[in-house]
Amino acid sequence: MPKMSLDHVSLLVRSLEASTTFYSEVLGFTPIHNGTNQPSIRWFGIGGITALHITEADFGDTKVKKQTHFAVHVEDFDGFVADLRKKGVKFWSWAEKTGEVTGRPDGFRQIYLADPDGYWIEVNDHTREVA
Repeated sequence: MPKMSLDHVSLLVRSLEASTTFYSEVLGFTPIHNGTNQPSIRWFGIGGITALHITEADFGDTKVKKQTHFAVHVEDFDGFVADLRKKGVKFWSWAEKTGEVTGRPDGFRQIYLADPDGYWIEVNDHTREVA
């Protein structure tokens, strides 16, 4: 079987501007060239070749639980959490305690944020390669 890696995640959003602000200013994702050239679509680099694509569209309520999320890791987890606190950005632990960090069973730490549409994003300090 060939080795695979994640290329991108694509999400529908209600407001391109609100989501652009969240993903660029809160999570620090880098806006990159949108290969479609469609004004209702934006692309962001997450790291390496991995990207996030967001498309503005009309759709029903976002009904996802925290168990449905994508995750990113940061090298300076403590600095990232401190920056969120400084900006007044809410985050939660796995147990849904506001402003708390969770220790995972594998030893890494994590927090969860909700974007403007209610999608969950895990941010962790995971640094070890997995199979």
